[in-house]
Amino acid sequence: MRYRIGEFARLRAVSIKALPFYGAIGLLAPSAIDARTRYRWYDATQLADLAAIRALKDLGASLEDIRRVVTRAAPDERRTLLETLRRRARHSIETTRRSLDWIELELDEAGHGAHPTPVVLRERGEIRIASIRAQLQSYADIVPVERDLTRAVHPALAGDTRGVLWHRCEASGAIEGEPFIEVRRRTPRAAGFELKSLPRARVASAYCECEDAAAVRTYEAIDRWIHGHALAIDGPKREIYVGNLLEIQFPVRPA
Repeated sequence: MRYRIGEFARLRAVSIKALPFYGAIGLLAPSAIDARTRYRWYDATQLADLAAIRALKDLGASLEDIRRVVTRAAPDERRTLLETLRRRARHSIETTRRSLDWIELELDEAGHGAHPTPVVLRERGEIRIASIRAQLQSYADIVPVERDLTRAVHPALAGDTRGVLWHRCEASGAIEGEPFIEVRRRTPRAAGFELKSLPRARVASAYCECEDAAAVRTYEAIDRWIHGHALAIDGPKREIYVGNLLEIQFPVRPA
């Protein structure tokens, strides 16, 4: 039995426009085309082919994926495609589950009346820096070290980025900080500072006011965010001066 294109489309609940497109890409050609009227005709046996196309499409297969399966005679092609679709579906589930966990974390913070601290994951490129690493008795002792570094680096060689790397914190039993200034690539070595590269890193980043209480809250927020996103700290924490604000960055990697 043969069907005209409209009848055939209604039988499988597809649009009339879809069938010529399927034919144009070699997915499902009509069994015959009237030479005079150009009407397309489809055989009843093609209903199963159209059903197979729709089934794979509903599973998330692209038309190119489906065309490859349909046009190749190898019996393993369909199984290979289904395995690929399974991997994609599992990845989608995992991504959705992580997103749900992050949303729950944000809702939990909001439920405790806390003003949310936006934390984002971003890439920071490698930069050349001049720095002074020092053992400190208190966090405030970083200020004279920063002044020493500013005096040691000629202003004509300094870039825009300035900040502090924190290698150890008070909770570890010692405080170790390293003020740094971005410098030009051809900056000569000089007494009073070390020249090195601050490596490229993926960082969990947030901004706050340049005052101690705000910095503490932001550190705590980033720490919670990292644990909630199944990440681990991967290097010294960074504080970057951005105008009147402080950008706090935790280099991270998968836990």
